Amino acid sequence: MKNNTPELTIYLADDHQLVADGLSQVLKTIEGVKSVRVFENGKELYKAVMSQIPDIVLLDIEMPEWDGIHTLEQLKSNYSNIPCLMLSMLDEKSVIEECIKKGASAYLHKDSKASELKEALETVCQGNIYFSQEALKVLSGKRKSMAPDDFELLEPITERELEILGHLCDGLTSKEIGLKLFVSHRTVETHKNNLMQKFAVKTTGKLISLAIKNKIIR
Repeated sequence: MKNNTPELTIYLADDHQLVADGLSQVLKTIEGVKSVRVFENGKELYKAVMSQIPDIVLLDIEMPEWDGIHTLEQLKSNYSNIPCLMLSMLDEKSVIEECIKKGASAYLHKDSKASELKEALETVCQGNIYFSQEALKVLSGKRKSMAPDDFELLEPITERELEILGHLCDGLTSKEIGLKLFVSHRTVETHKNNLMQKFAVKTTGKLISLAIKNKIIR
């Protein structure tokens, strides 16, 4: 976390003890994380929220009692300002879309690296959404050209930029995109930097998240 990020209290719900303990340890190594509380299911986490509101919530999708999606729905109905990050091994598009529909701030595959978890936390702390690379590969099949009325690019996107953005959302690297389009990876990087300026973001992850959220990719 950046130095100006307030210390965070994080609640984590996962019924697999080993997974929960591992995630908790990873979270505690991230700068800016003050404390992590672990719960066996969403219902226990929700009860804790009623007593003390955390800064961020991490929810496993598949849990007994209350699963992640039901817990997300309850939290967003009564504590809408809490960013909720969904954790899962599931790669089903319908599940990811349901999480988005219910108001999730992020969707991370459980195989994500610690660096991606850190980036996700930083992203949601800034009020943006974040998707893991695995989730993006699944969502990339959903491409529409229209964006919601409340989103406006700083400048129009060129056809080449739109093409590169689509490949980024497919999980391709700049080098892979360059080989596919018969251009150098430096040319791809230039287009990507132009896209980030137009979207007013500083990382590729945030660029892709915003493009997915606003259905700009086609």
